[in-house]
Amino acid sequence: MRFGIIADIHANLEALTAVLDTLKRQEVDQIFCVGDIVGYNANPAECIELLKENGVISISGNHDRFTSGEIDAIIRKETRDVINFTRNALSTEQMDYIASLPEERYFEDIFLFVHGSPRHKDEYINSLQIARSNLQLLQRERPFVSVCFYGHTHLPYIISPNRIETDIHRSTSFELDPKFTYLINPGGVGQPRDQCPLASCAIFDVDRYVVHYFRVEYDIETTQGKIREAGIDHKIADRLSKGR
Repeated sequence: MRFGIIADIHANLEALTAVLDTLKRQEVDQIFCVGDIVGYNANPAECIELLKENGVISISGNHDRFTSGEIDAIIRKETRDVINFTRNALSTEQMDYIASLPEERYFEDIFLFVHGSPRHKDEYINSLQIARSNLQLLQRERPFVSVCFYGHTHLPYIISPNRIETDIHRSTSFELDPKFTYLINPGGVGQPRDQCPLASCAIFDVDRYVVHYFRVEYDIETTQGKIREAGIDHKIADRLSKGR
């Protein structure tokens, strides 16, 4: 079996379309999204419908929860403005869909999908110390988990007790060792932040225990134009071409 993993779509329709086309060509059996379907970009409704049409199994991210009403963090003005834009752009049915998403999911009991980290739904795994703490937590409290897929940082990473892969700016594959527990981030679809503007996604091959990363070109200029036309802060549009 081979399943696709996507994260941090952030209402970027052009990037999502390109990534889903890539995963379709690879003939994956299922696609999972680890949150942040909406936020930042200008096509939240269209992205939700595209995920539903393709049978993508999703969990919620912090921007999804912000949109559905849960704001328990201090957020920047431009982020709050996009939240208001998103709420106005979604139908009641689409808002209900966002609100209904769980905070985590399991697949085949050994694969865990979270947005932030296994320790907290909004924690950023942005240091080796935090990564190690979460790996220890998994081994202590959820020893049956072999791989935890996460998002939130928009950075494609593979982390295990004896390995870390962070330089994933092109399509590539990594063989994993089933003896170890892994944290795997597929990278950001709609707002990459690893200094590479290409959309990112991954495929996990269960039988071969290999993760395949794909960096995908998409029409960044069209996405930027939609952001500016919607009146969203221009800095959000500008960062897309820089991958940060």
